[in-house]
Amino acid sequence: MKLPIANAASFTSEYRHAVNQYFNEIFTRLPKNTQRAYISDFNEFVIFCKQSGLPGFTVSFENNENCVKRYVEMLCESPLAYRTIKRRLSALSKFLRIAKLPNPIIQSVYLKDFVRLSLAENEKYQFSRHQAVPLTLDLLEQINDRVIPDTLLEMRDLAMVNLMFDALLRADEIVRVCVEDLDKRNNALLVLTSKTDQSGKGQYRYISQATLDMIDEYVNEANYDKQHQCERSMDDPRRINKGILFRRLSNKGHALLPYDEANQGKQANKLEYSSIYRIWKRIAGHAQIKENITPHSGRVGAAVSLAEHGATLPEMQLAGGWRSPEMPGHYGQQASVSKGGMAKLIKNKNKPRR
Repeated sequence: MKLPIANAASFTSEYRHAVNQYFNEIFTRLPKNTQRAYISDFNEFVIFCKQSGLPGFTVSFENNENCVKRYVEMLCESPLAYRTIKRRLSALSKFLRIAKLPNPIIQSVYLKDFVRLSLAENEKYQFSRHQAVPLTLDLLEQINDRVIPDTLLEMRDLAMVNLMFDALLRADEIVRVCVEDLDKRNNALLVLTSKTDQSGKGQYRYISQATLDMIDEYVNEANYDKQHQCERSMDDPRRINKGILFRRLSNKGHALLPYDEANQGKQANKLEYSSIYRIWKRIAGHAQIKENITPHSGRVGAAVSLAEHGATLPEMQLAGGWRSPEMPGHYGQQASVSKGGMAKLIKNKNKPRR
């Protein structure tokens, strides 16, 4: 079995054997969900190290301490929940123990206190005024009016944000959307891997024609070879024929990275949460939106917009694939604030008198 990490990780002979032994003899016997969680968490760390120019874990205690510290700083700037950050650090600590490498997460008093204080501040941050806000319909229209995509990167980002709003998708759902899941005739998307879909049958969500047009523009641009001024051949690994729809791009953002359809189930072929988060921040910057929108803003904002436009609770529940009416009911209550008694009182008070 191959090591479940991104290619960016450079293993040394000192701990390759220990890691291989654990993953061959223990890891494959763990529950599938546990396997996926460990793979995802460690891949996020590897990608962060690669993007930050860090070497990743080595036999150096000081290096490992610095890598974890820098990673914690990034995590605390993200909208990830306190428990999610703790889980990721726990996964890294376990990997260090498996690899028999110096583990500053356990052994460094400095790093322990740094992590503890950073997470304490992060909890305050999560409940502050900087908390993520819903991307309501008016904000989405502002994005679509202001962001005029002229690169493949911008076409992908804009199509993704609109699809997440239309279909009320979570970040872990958008990364799994495949070309085959789009039903253009019926303006629908089949969501096969929702965390609320325990049966595995999938759920259909609505897609607007405008969003489908954006997706077509993105796919057509990806499938065109600008260097040779012609359509990419059908066997070109940078072409979108089927499989994962939203893929990684080259550093310049003008072409997709090569993609192997045979390996589409592997984690490395999918965008990570950190990538989705940066996409939302990039789009917000282009649209000059000051509100703190994050990948979850689309799902919440769409629910609030549905409630504001008179959707019933069952309609909201169906649109977002919720198993119970509790969450859509919460968003409906949020939307009704502007229509409540105090809002009516203030509006009546401010009406000009004859």
